[in-house]
Amino acid sequence: MDVVAREAAAHARRLGYQVITAEQLRATRCLLVLAEPSGQMVAVLVQRRALITAADVQDFAEMLFLRRLTRGLLIAVDGVFSNEARRTVQELRHATMTLATDLPPASTNAATGLNPAVDLG
Repeated sequence: MDVVAREAAAHARRLGYQVITAEQLRATRCLLVLAEPSGQMVAVLVQRRALITAADVQDFAEMLFLRRLTRGLLIAVDGVFSNEARRTVQELRHATMTLATDLPPASTNAATGLNPAVDLG
């Protein structure tokens, strides 16, 4: 997945999501707010970086809080999540966040829900 908001939004649509907003935050980072077929909203932060850290997770948690969203998916493009990032996701109280390397199809999310943390290790 590219880290260009327009292309990330097109990818999300192909996977069955309705794109509510798509913002290019930086050259290596974009934020999507998506609606699943069930109508549930999920924020998706797509980031290209070799190592996603706890600071990235905290930054995303703040974005979720400010937008009053409780579900988020942090996607590492061409990178991995640090152990601290994984621990930070598990410690968050106000939001359910999932760590992933790609956006799953909307039908999968609608059927199973997003899990708080995915072990990518």
